[in-house]
Amino acid sequence: MLKIRPIKIRDSVIVLCCVMFFNLYTAYSQKTIKDSLYQKIASFKLKPNYQKDTLYINSLYTYGKAYGFYNLDSLNSLANETIELSKTINFAKGEAKGYIILGNYYSETGKKELAIENYSKAKAIAEANRYIDVTLLSKSSLATAYTYNDEYAKGLKEYLGGIEIAKQHNDEATLAILYINITVIYSLQNEYKQCIHFLTKAMELNKRTGNERLTAVTLINLAATYIDNNELEKASEKIDEGLPLLEKLELQDWLTYAYELKANIFLKQDKASKALKWFQKSEVIHQDIAQTRYKISLYNGMSKTYLQLRDYKKTEAYALKALTLSTDLNVLDERDEILKTLYELKKETNQALAALEYLEAYKAISDTINEKNNQKELKILKSNLEFDQEKERYILENEKVAAKQRLYFYGALLVIIAFSIIIYILKRNNRTQNILNRKLTIKTKQLQNKERHLVNSNHTKTKLFAIIAHDLRGPINSFKSMFDLFTNKQISDAEFIELAPTMGESIDSIAFTLNNLLSWGQTQMNDIITEPEHTNISDLINQNNALLSKMAEKKSISFENKVTESALTWSGKNQISIVIRNLTSNALKFTPEHGKITFGAIDKLNHWEFYIKDTGVGLTKEALDKIFSTKETFTTYGTNNEKGTGLGLVLCKEMIEKNNGSIWAESTINVGTSFYFTLPKAS
Repeated sequence: MLKIRPIKIRDSVIVLCCVMFFNLYTAYSQKTIKDSLYQKIASFKLKPNYQKDTLYINSLYTYGKAYGFYNLDSLNSLANETIELSKTINFAKGEAKGYIILGNYYSETGKKELAIENYSKAKAIAEANRYIDVTLLSKSSLATAYTYNDEYAKGLKEYLGGIEIAKQHNDEATLAILYINITVIYSLQNEYKQCIHFLTKAMELNKRTGNERLTAVTLINLAATYIDNNELEKASEKIDEGLPLLEKLELQDWLTYAYELKANIFLKQDKASKALKWFQKSEVIHQDIAQTRYKISLYNGMSKTYLQLRDYKKTEAYALKALTLSTDLNVLDERDEILKTLYELKKETNQALAALEYLEAYKAISDTINEKNNQKELKILKSNLEFDQEKERYILENEKVAAKQRLYFYGALLVIIAFSIIIYILKRNNRTQNILNRKLTIKTKQLQNKERHLVNSNHTKTKLFAIIAHDLRGPINSFKSMFDLFTNKQISDAEFIELAPTMGESIDSIAFTLNNLLSWGQTQMNDIITEPEHTNISDLINQNNALLSKMAEKKSISFENKVTESALTWSGKNQISIVIRNLTSNALKFTPEHGKITFGAIDKLNHWEFYIKDTGVGLTKEALDKIFSTKETFTTYGTNNEKGTGLGLVLCKEMIEKNNGSIWAESTINVGTSFYFTLPKAS
């Protein structure tokens, strides 16, 4: 699937800068304007005290934001000069603009946090001084940076804030740009209907403002959305409509993207030769602009194309180029596709070991990408957006009703009798409205109470689904992929048998996770009943150690059970067995090879205090504060990269408390961790 996010982010940083203040770019050749700006800057330097001239500072900013991507070192220099000169003469607006182009520099070089920091400085200055144009620019740039940093919720907030300001000030050009940029977040969630909705609104505004540049950008973004939605014919139409405008306006950065989209359409249609032609056109332009991050998508596409053409040497060369850039810039997007291409290349060229390495890397990076989703908060904000849309419709409907009421009122003024009747009606309506308002207040409180009840009721379901999606879907999909490869004879019987032990361990892990999920789900639904009986804890420890012996032998970890047969408790045997199994499994997970796990009991007045001590890596104070929390899921990888759900300790706490006991932990880093729990003595 084509990922349009990086290009749209580029639009937020560059297009918004260019269009908001200087639509003159749509009227002249970029090269002519670039030369003109450069000459203007040179002429300023001939004047005395030119550093204190705000026009000179503005010229630096204009040149940097419009042409800085041709030379990133030059962009960095222009940004710092703009900031320093503005500070010297207390030119706050110039300082804010300087931070924006400095943010652009860090964004283009992959330094996401520094980009966010500089855009935030620009926004703070602009808002404090009520510079509406710079506020809108900084908010859109900051939203772009947040999105690029996978902080989608923060990005969406900034976009919505910008849209609200643009509407208040009737800034249709900026509003169109924000509508284009906000579709980045929806495209990441595959919400193509929402993307098309906002892009269509942007096109309506572009027609009113007559902005050719934004029209071309919107058409290309629509094409990208249609490609992602597999509507290739519509995508091709939009590209063919937008390309002449891009070529006319000489928008080199957008031309590279349009050519790549055209190539990807042919690639999806298995027309590799035609796809290569368009990728090569994009590559030629990339040689003249310093936009390293966007070469990842280009090289990735070219490697896929050469793979279809069976030119394996160039396939590997371009894939490795893309992988190197992705790693250097710490960009995860498309890295999974690059690794998949390398895996397919090595498989087709019968390099089984290399193919397996790339397959494992592909699976690992896919899991990492999946873990970075911010679904929950995004859905909440999406609901807010839908509410705002509904509010707009409601306001429009109210305005229509109000217009009719005014018409009736003016007509009624012509006749005194009609006026008296209207007074009477208004009074009666007022009394009715008061009654309705009181009823509405009561209903609102009832709805709020029901909402709180529903939130609590759905908490368990949400957590179960989250864990199933995170910890069960991945391994199960891996099994499916492996069996598909075996069924399609893409791996041999011997290779499949070699993977059997690993699959067995994964199945054990899935079974353990499912048992915990079912047990925890029952406790949350109040369907589990604690049935206390005389329980021999030493026997339970021995039984669970036998079940976990294979895992212990694999890491050469020894068990020592110091709990005597006299340690009898009045508790639910099955529940306490679950607790011991989870705590022992946890100790095995975090204990390195040749370690030791000790089980013991301390005789107290009315209860037994049991402990499970390991010689593992230990836990930080911050981790100790989180491990039993029901508000968030806390999990880390073990010493052999074992995975957990973060649910086991929460389940232990609930089970122990249901048996009238308590549980806690003590730990020292690199020494070990001890888990303690108490249970009532048997009579």
